[in-house]
Amino acid sequence: MCCISERNKENAKYYGYEAQSNQLVEECAELIQAVNKYRRAVARLGEPVAEEKRAVALDNLKEEIADVEIMLEQIKYLLQIPEEDLQSIKLYKVNRTRERIAKRE
Repeated sequence: MCCISERNKENAKYYGYEAQSNQLVEECAELIQAVNKYRRAVARLGEPVAEEKRAVALDNLKEEIADVEIMLEQIKYLLQIPEEDLQSIKLYKVNRTRERIAKRE
């Protein structure tokens, strides 16, 4: 297993898969909300105080990304999912997207 701290492993083992998979779902929902809030803030950049709202929304987005990444690390650890498996899938999907883009150009 790659890229997970000992403390995060301990947290994962303490709570277990059921609790942490539920937590992952919650964190993903919060990330979706943060993405939407950031998009709305960027869309209003010409308005007064918009830059401040964008900065706050970006900070929140960063926090939610971190939360999701922590939970993903725990789930990968608990299910013993090899990083190589995920890298292989990611590479396939990135290449597939590049092929789709090339067809449009």
